[in-house]
Amino acid sequence: MEIRREVLLIIFLLLIIAVLVKLVEFFQVGVFESDASKFVREDLRSKYPTADIDIMTMTPMESGKYLEVKAKVTLGADTPCPERTHIFYNYPAQNFVPQTPEVITSNCVVCVVGLCTIAFPEEAIIASHTLPGTGDISNYILSNTNAMPTVKEKSDSWEVSWDSQTATYSYVVDIHRNGTILDVTPISK
Repeated sequence: MEIRREVLLIIFLLLIIAVLVKLVEFFQVGVFESDASKFVREDLRSKYPTADIDIMTMTPMESGKYLEVKAKVTLGADTPCPERTHIFYNYPAQNFVPQTPEVITSNCVVCVVGLCTIAFPEEAIIASHTLPGTGDISNYILSNTNAMPTVKEKSDSWEVSWDSQTATYSYVVDIHRNGTILDVTPISK
């Protein structure tokens, strides 16, 4: 009887230890992700002080030994030609070899070669005044240098509104995700 009690007590203690270990791991992951987020944001702020920065994903790698962090950096977000780049980090650093950034928009160009997919707001802004059928928008931007875009994501399209404080009208451009201009609508103020 005594041996059976001792065995049950040992099993009970082992279960408590296992639960405590899992609790510690659970809280460490939260702290680990928080540290990674803070590190990435600080690094990007120092490299791109005027950019819009956002962390897109944090993916645990090699059973949680490190995180792959994907961040977005947009320069000139409120301009006709925003530049968006995705930057990848491994936290903590793995092999000290940075991954090559993924350039999403550059030089005010989208949908030049191959299939066109408008996947991000920055692409929609550029498409709204550079794709065929958007000449009125291009002229509006040229004659209203303070024109600013506002982007709204819809289920299968993007709506880009162009407005200038000095103009008597604004424009709304509806762009399908495949790069087709669906509608260009002038709106009186």
